[in-house]
Amino acid sequence: MFFKPTGYMYKTSYFAYQRLEIVILGPMRGVENDSSIQIRNDLRKTLQEKASRDYLDKYGLKVENILISFPEEWKESSIERDVFSRLDTADLIVLNISRRAEDTNPSPNVFYELGLVHSLGLPYLVIVQEEIDIPFYLRSIRCYTVKAFDEEELIRTLRQPIENFISDSSPFSFTENIISRFCEGLPVVDISAAVGLATGYYMNFVRRILKDGGFISHYPDKIKRLIVVKPISVFNTYEEDVSAMKEKLKEAGFELVTEKLAPILSDKDGAIWFEHFNGTVIDIPRTIYPLKRSPRLLSLRKRKDQHPQQNDSHLRLSILNEAAEKLVNKIESIIKYHIRNDSERVREGL
Repeated sequence: MFFKPTGYMYKTSYFAYQRLEIVILGPMRGVENDSSIQIRNDLRKTLQEKASRDYLDKYGLKVENILISFPEEWKESSIERDVFSRLDTADLIVLNISRRAEDTNPSPNVFYELGLVHSLGLPYLVIVQEEIDIPFYLRSIRCYTVKAFDEEELIRTLRQPIENFISDSSPFSFTENIISRFCEGLPVVDISAAVGLATGYYMNFVRRILKDGGFISHYPDKIKRLIVVKPISVFNTYEEDVSAMKEKLKEAGFELVTEKLAPILSDKDGAIWFEHFNGTVIDIPRTIYPLKRSPRLLSLRKRKDQHPQQNDSHLRLSILNEAAEKLVNKIESIIKYHIRNDSERVREGL
C-alpha cells in the first residue's frame, strides 16, 4: 500500500475506503462555536485547493465525503463518550488551544484530550492562539500559532501541514509527541505487549479448553478445571519454570500426564496438547515469556543501563522484575475481560 518505514500514521484507511474523518477539539462554546466552525470551514477550503484536491482525486476520495466535525454538533447524551468514540475512528485530530471570551486561560478539557491523543498515538495538529501562554509540555511539540481565527490566516497556517498529511510527504511524524519520544517512537498504548500476548493465549488455549462445545464438553473425563500458573519470572526460560513447577507438584504427590486430544468439529485449530492430573489441566503460558522483549521493559532496562550512578545491580534487577510483574499481572485481567466479552459461553468458574 503506501506505508513508509517511519510509519507516521494510519495512512491507507481513507484511501482504501474513500473516507477521511477529521475531529476538531477545542473550548466548548455551545452550538455557535465560532472558532471550531471557522477551522472546519477553512479546513474544507484548504482541502479543495489544487495540490490537496489532486492528491485526493488520485485515490478516489471526494472532498465532500470528508467528515469534519466537533463535539457541539454531536448532540448525544454523553459528550465524553462521544469524544472517545470519535477518536476511535478519526484519521486526524485538530486541537484548538484558544480561550473563550470570558476566560483567561484555555480549556483544561482540551489538554486532557491532547494527553489522550498522545497516549493513543493518533495523528494530530495543534493550533494555538497567539496570546496563549503555551504550557511547558506543549513547547516541545509542533504548534501552529494564529493571531486570530480568520479565513486568510487559518488557510495560510493549515495549508502546508494538511497537504503534508494527505500526501504523506511530511518530514516529521504526525503522531510524534513528547511521550512517544520518551518511549523511542511508540505511544503508551503500544509499549506493553501484554494485551496481545494475553489475547493470543486466550484464543489459542483457554477458550478452546473451556468454551461450551469445546474440548471440555467433548472430553469431560480428561478436563475438569484449568489452572493457569504465573511464571516465576519472564526473565527465566519457559523450560526453567516448567521444571520448577513439576518439582513442586512432585513434592506434593502429583505427577503431570501429557496428553493429546483429537480434533473436534467445533474447533478448527485441530488437536490440542495439554498436561493434567486427574482432569486438572495445569499450564504455564509459553506466550508470556516474550514480555521480556516488550518495549516497556526494553526501554526501562536501557534507561537503567545509561545511568551508571545507579550501580546497585540488586536494585536495578528488582526494579526490572517489579515492572515485569506488573505486566504479568495484566494477563489475568485481560483473559477475564475476553471471557466476559466472548460471544460464546466460556466457563470462567472452572
